[in-house]
Amino acid sequence: MRAIIIKTPGTKIRVRKGVVVVENDNGRIEVTPANCDVLIAVTARFTVTGMALRYLMRQGIDFVVMDKRGEPLGRFFPLVINKTIAARRAQYLAMFDGRGYRGVLKVIECKLRNQAAVLKYFAKSRRSEILREEAYIIERITDEFASKIPDLTPQEVLEYEAWVARRYWSTLASLLPEELGFIGRKQEGTDPFNMALNYGYGILYYAVERALLLVGLDPYGGYLHKDKSGKQTLVFDFIEQFRPVAVDKPLVANACRIPLSVVHGVLSYETRSKIAEVVVRTLNTHHMYHGKSIPLEHIILREAHAFARYLRGSLEEYEGYRAWW
Repeated sequence: MRAIIIKTPGTKIRVRKGVVVVENDNGRIEVTPANCDVLIAVTARFTVTGMALRYLMRQGIDFVVMDKRGEPLGRFFPLVINKTIAARRAQYLAMFDGRGYRGVLKVIECKLRNQAAVLKYFAKSRRSEILREEAYIIERITDEFASKIPDLTPQEVLEYEAWVARRYWSTLASLLPEELGFIGRKQEGTDPFNMALNYGYGILYYAVERALLLVGLDPYGGYLHKDKSGKQTLVFDFIEQFRPVAVDKPLVANACRIPLSVVHGVLSYETRSKIAEVVVRTLNTHHMYHGKSIPLEHIILREAHAFARYLRGSLEEYEGYRAWW
């Protein structure tokens, strides 16, 4: 993902001599399909012209606006979606025949295995037997979870997730500076690291939503999270397998390098921009996938294609994404 992050208050986005430009006191950047896939605004103090939005859409460049806490407030994107009718018909039918739910259970299995993989990575890099043992415990819990698919109830799924989450987050907390005050994952937590995770997940939400739309799926039609007007339940379902790799691992690894500061109850502009840069860089980083090394963003899109094929019946089972380092 080639992203230009709009982080400087007073930034102007407009068209000059047939080219979209991003201008502020720090300079000027020309925006073209050759150097950008998406503009991500992490500040509210910017202006954009209608002409600039038209140029961006015609060139296939997205424009995403984030709020202070990391939720994508809105997204302008080109209307290029593949196999929409077939994919969405199959997606809705899968809400009633159990197929969608079984596929999401595989997503959750992969999330748990990827959490173990993150602990293994840090166990190796920091030569810690304690981290390695925690990873093996999570793997054993996940094996038990996998043995019960597809008979797990939604409540049982939540219990397994919570069981693993307690071990996973308490172990990661031991790797972070004590002054951050992080003792475990809380979505509404007010410590800098929980807020940083929320912001990083917001960037990842955009990437997952975009992938699902490109393969023709409806982001609002999920299988595990409860339906609610305006809630992107399929994004919330599908994103789970990528959270540990795209956000948890890089933010823990960079916790001492990112200035995690909170101003008036929200992350500072500098902190938000640094988190966005770390997550975007991770999405661009090559990971092993079916014997090849490709960017994580492309893996997300390929997995979305695989999930759509599974829902349409052209793929017998959905296996999900498991990270390897």
